[in-house]
Amino acid sequence: MVNTNGTTFVSFNLSSFASLHGVVAMSKTLPFMKDISLDDRVLISTVVSELGTNILKFAGKGTLSLSRTVDDGHDAIQVIAQDNGPGIRDVQRAMQDGYSSAGTLGLGLPAVKRIMSTMNIETVVGKGTRVVASKWLNGVSSSGQASRQSQRSTSSIMKIEYASEVRPHPRETLSGDITVLHPVDAGLLLGVIDVSGHGPEAHLLAEQFGRKMMETISSDIEQQLLLLHGMAIGTRGAAVGLAFVNTVSRRLLYAGVGNVHIRVIGARPWRGVSRDGIIGERMPGIFLQSVELVPGDIIVMASDGVSESARVSVLTRSSSLSATQIVKEVMLQAGKSTDDVSCVVVKCLK
Repeated sequence: MVNTNGTTFVSFNLSSFASLHGVVAMSKTLPFMKDISLDDRVLISTVVSELGTNILKFAGKGTLSLSRTVDDGHDAIQVIAQDNGPGIRDVQRAMQDGYSSAGTLGLGLPAVKRIMSTMNIETVVGKGTRVVASKWLNGVSSSGQASRQSQRSTSSIMKIEYASEVRPHPRETLSGDITVLHPVDAGLLLGVIDVSGHGPEAHLLAEQFGRKMMETISSDIEQQLLLLHGMAIGTRGAAVGLAFVNTVSRRLLYAGVGNVHIRVIGARPWRGVSRDGIIGERMPGIFLQSVELVPGDIIVMASDGVSESARVSVLTRSSSLSATQIVKEVMLQAGKSTDDVSCVVVKCLK
């Protein structure tokens, strides 16, 4: 960490998602971040995650720098992401939600623009990209833009409510299913892991998977699936569905392998697709899917112990029931009596 002309900054080299996870965690605890609000710290760590993910996916390595500086007369946190990768051929298209030249979802740059007060992209095709983004912390410019920008950034974060429940096979006391619900990167990581079979051995393996996820927790569900697959090789395997609710971009990202299903009940109903396979034995190409979320939507993810065809009376958009009440009704009305049963419910609020 260096102080130069009133500017405090720290720089990190990125070469793996493990290093990025460390940077994201550290960004919330840097000394020059301690006096800013928790909301702003979460937003800054989200920007670090998004820009760092872009570096690793498109360039393989690069640097991330954070600083407490003055931007256009405002106290600000500045994040600089730099790489020597392929560059961006069409910056305007790259700033559109859902666009990606590499087959990924392209959520990073649009989300960063929404969060930060200012953003500038310098890119040369074949030579690399430099993104400089600043978030103003205090003060108002002559036009009042600073305070309005800050209010928009904070108010744009979607509130969510969530719950999960697991029930073992009726002839067992322990379940081979586990659920994942973990706030991370200004959003929520959710998942269902359904180990093959039932009983104590399946339960023990499910717990090992759960501990592994907590050790490497991140919003990069593709990386999480690959880590679980590597860990599961030589075991009885599992069906896994993982999703990330990005409360800043208001989108759901999902990927699954095996008999785990997910859907969104809302104005525009949506069902995710899990690839045929089993973690640890037959790992297909990971199919990342994304859908926009709006207040009133309900996300339901479950193992195959929950019938997809059963009609659940409480699954209606803008239900007045809590997430806890909804998940209990799903288990009661759609849970099978021949399997472990697990379900996660997320309500999108205003």
